[in-house]
Amino acid sequence: MTDPKDELKSRFDERRPDRDNTDSEEEDNTKYTDNTDDTGYTNKASSTSKPGPDRDENATRHRKQVPMYLADDTAQQFNQLYEQLDGRSKVAGKGGIEKHADFMEAVVALAIGNEDELAEQLGITIE
Repeated sequence: MTDPKDELKSRFDERRPDRDNTDSEEEDNTKYTDNTDDTGYTNKASSTSKPGPDRDENATRHRKQVPMYLADDTAQQFNQLYEQLDGRSKVAGKGGIEKHADFMEAVVALAIGNEDELAEQLGITIE
């Protein structure tokens, strides 16, 4: 299947006035309205190679974005931890983990599930 952009470009290139048109057999049919070709692309939007919106409701793009501002060293350690766990997952034959959908969700769930330890890390005493 040809790219519609390439097809359109070739059509314009064929009709450019500066084109060397030495073939006398080729007639100029730009003045006729019935000289258009059916490209077949009008009803085939789903067959394009460009990715469309992800319909999966659990996809990262449909999740709430929460920014984190980390010190450089902490951000570097955080990314290294992700890369190590991703590598371990691949070595174990699990195919790796997604940074946001898997790793970040697990980090947040770990913090939420261990409130006392998190409070202690923050120096907060719970009474």
